[in-house]
Amino acid sequence: MDPSDFYADADADTFGDADIAVSDCSAPAGYVADDTDCDDTEASVYPGATETCDGVDEDCDGVVDDSVSVYSWYADADLDGYGDPGVTTSSCALPAGYVASSTDCDDADAAVNPAATETCDGVDEDCDTVVDDGLATYTWYLDDDGDSYGDPAASAVDCGAPPDYVALSGDCNDADAAINPAATET
Repeated sequence: MDPSDFYADADADTFGDADIAVSDCSAPAGYVADDTDCDDTEASVYPGATETCDGVDEDCDGVVDDSVSVYSWYADADLDGYGDPGVTTSSCALPAGYVASSTDCDDADAAVNPAATETCDGVDEDCDTVVDDGLATYTWYLDDDGDSYGDPAASAVDCGAPPDYVALSGDCNDADAAINPAATET
């Protein structure tokens, strides 16, 4: 019987290191006939091993993290758990500062995201493209003379009073504070 080459298998995965060989009639302890292990220090790395998302070529095919799922991740600058659809990266693992959701409409403000509650402020906090939706609205009347009664011909509908607007109407002369529904006749 002619001697054969056998290769050191330090990690005991049944694949040997091509650089460490001996010729013998039978395999010595710790040696195997296969010389295709690309990392004989890791038992999970050998030809045909399952790739995982870890930056290692587990299957010894020369390509790192091939045959693993790659996902799109979105930057979350305001750390509210919702990402900016315009700032994305792709990888098999979640990078720091990124999230899976791409639904943040203002990634500079943590109070603005799809789960936020609308407040009466002219901002679309819940990212549904409607400003101050779901809030009660009221009719407000312009009060130019500051007498707390507004001009019924000059109104605005909003959830909060705009500057110089009041809730009461009925001022027939909004240029004179002495003339209003509560004034005393003289």
